[in-house]
Amino acid sequence: MISDLKVAEADVTAVSSDVCVIGSGAAGITIARSLAAQGKKVTLCEGGALDYSDESQEIYQGETRGDDYFDLETARLRYFGGTTNHWEGVCRTLDAIDFDRSYISGVCKWPIRKKDIAPYLDEACNILDIKPDFSEIENASTIKSVLFQFSPPTRFAEKYLEEIKASENIEMIVNANFVDVEITDRRISQSIFKSYNGKELLVSADNVVLATGGIENSRLLLWLHRNHGDSLYDSQLPVGEYWMEHPEYVLGNALVEKEVLDKVAFSLTDAAQKENKVFNCVMFVYEASYSKTKKLVADLLCVAPAYGEKMAKMVGMGLACGAEFEVSWEEEPLKSNRIELSQSKYDKFGIPRPVLFWEKNPVDKHTWSVSTQIFNQWIQENDLGRLRLKDWALSDLPYPQTYSPGGYHHMGGTRMGDNPETSVVDANCRIHGTENFYVAGSSIFTTGGYTNPTLPIVQFSLRLADHLAEV
Repeated sequence: MISDLKVAEADVTAVSSDVCVIGSGAAGITIARSLAAQGKKVTLCEGGALDYSDESQEIYQGETRGDDYFDLETARLRYFGGTTNHWEGVCRTLDAIDFDRSYISGVCKWPIRKKDIAPYLDEACNILDIKPDFSEIENASTIKSVLFQFSPPTRFAEKYLEEIKASENIEMIVNANFVDVEITDRRISQSIFKSYNGKELLVSADNVVLATGGIENSRLLLWLHRNHGDSLYDSQLPVGEYWMEHPEYVLGNALVEKEVLDKVAFSLTDAAQKENKVFNCVMFVYEASYSKTKKLVADLLCVAPAYGEKMAKMVGMGLACGAEFEVSWEEEPLKSNRIELSQSKYDKFGIPRPVLFWEKNPVDKHTWSVSTQIFNQWIQENDLGRLRLKDWALSDLPYPQTYSPGGYHHMGGTRMGDNPETSVVDANCRIHGTENFYVAGSSIFTTGGYTNPTLPIVQFSLRLADHLAEV
């Protein structure tokens, strides 16, 4: 069932359900569908409409400070289906080592392990229309090739609209913007929503799930604390902190044998990551055009004539090719990378706009630099080609401003953990100190790995739904 708060007959509408889910992106829709299938009544509230509207998208305006980053309004979508309306479909689940990087820092350890979300992989892959095959092949003790899957990409709004319309257990209400709560003994007794034309919705539910994205989850929690102080959660919780992205840059070019090109994606083995105390980094080797390949061969002939002649012959035989070398890496979670509330700018509902503070740090460069060195060593030792890095990647020059600064992957801010001083939610995604308030989406990520977050988001959402079905 779907209704629109803007056209509600009454100025104030009150509904009740087992679970109120705020946000209808990948996390929100997944949780609502799973709970409905288990017989739970769900109120699914979406701030936007069924389709794009300027009045909803405008809510996503914000500021960025620090390193160059995307405009926050264009980095996400605010209507039914959320950012799945424009994601590219790249999928991979988190690696086991991503859940425990205590060899680097104590704040880099999740309270759960990969085995806790592994049972949800097949169902998550079915939701995203991909195969559950994420094979890895160790090419040496230090390097492994990794496999990604590619969703069509699945547009959640298109795939699940008719199902939600026909559902007897899901009531989705669009144009319902979350603005506040009523609290009794650290329990949300009522969630309050408003439409753009002043209509109000009051939702009473046994449990409430905030699933509004990797920036909005933090913004709305900070707003609730400003309104209610410690009556909902303690101020010691690092809400908005430890925010992360997946920076991605083209570091250079390569001339490599087809064996390397066929594998496309590489990372360090777990042992190599631990030995070198680095975070995860994926290295892509994308085939270059014939003209670029000829240029790389000519350049190689100038500096290494003998090897250049060999590679020229292999290129002529179709056994080697030029390539673009790109990396994307897992950032160190830092308190300084954070979401705060603006002191001067507010949205239509009087909620302060978000301010994102984000800067890369020396650990980032250590991660991709060491990973690249080990990859280059591997291809040279096995006579598979040569890698040539750009000048800025070999020096202390700043990151170039002309390339995409990240993957539009907003992670952290309401991170999972056991310690309320360094985390916001517990192992079951419940906000520390609250009785019935949960968070879903990539904002719960303790660390980010290198993989695109959509598949893990769906896995975590299925796990949370099972937990809510039992409490």
